[in-house]
Amino acid sequence: MASDDHMVLNEMKIRIDQIEERVAELKALGREIPAVQKTCQSILSMTYALKFGISDVAEVYDTQGGM
Repeated sequence: MASDDHMVLNEMKIRIDQIEERVAELKALGREIPAVQKTCQSILSMTYALKFGISDVAEVYDTQGGM
């Protein structure tokens, strides 16, 4: 994997983590509103799927020092 690809993966990982944090905040703020809870849970589920495709790859690349 090229260095540029690795940088892009890391940036995407950061953004995914930020999305996850913000959605968790929204979920907490809307704890009294079922529609907010359900929507936030759906977003978190999609974020979880992204983590497998992006974040996990970036972490493996980091721990193994490149592939």
